Amino acid sequence: METTLARLRKRRTIWPPFRVAAAVIGLPLGLVGMACVPELNVLIFSGHGGPGWLVLPLCFPVLLLNTYRRVVRPAREKRSAWRRFAAISVAYLVFAYPFAVVAEHRITKDSGLPIADRTFYRLMTFPVGMVFSLWRTTH
Repeated sequence: METTLARLRKRRTIWPPFRVAAAVIGLPLGLVGMACVPELNVLIFSGHGGPGWLVLPLCFPVLLLNTYRRVVRPAREKRSAWRRFAAISVAYLVFAYPFAVVAEHRITKDSGLPIADRTFYRLMTFPVGMVFSLWRTTH
């Protein structure tokens, strides 16, 4: 029989896939979430250089680093780990676009800040988004 103190000292574990997902996409998901909340996006993504605009270019490098730490490093001998790394990276580049469009729309609608088309996406995918901009801007 365990005492209450021993039960409290036990290390609690979250289901590993949730931990990995939170580490890998936590930053981009948090920033997109803050961009969609009406009063919060005015503070975080203000027109005079709010902290959101400074942190947004770190999303993709942090995703790559955390994907390497959480997916590739634990299974170094397996070739499938690198395939997962590539699949996660490409999936992020594809799925980030609709979320970035929604966040850009909410920032423009709520704060009236004129944002060039796809700027949020280009910053979310910083090195790739700036070099390989696949979509032309309308402005």
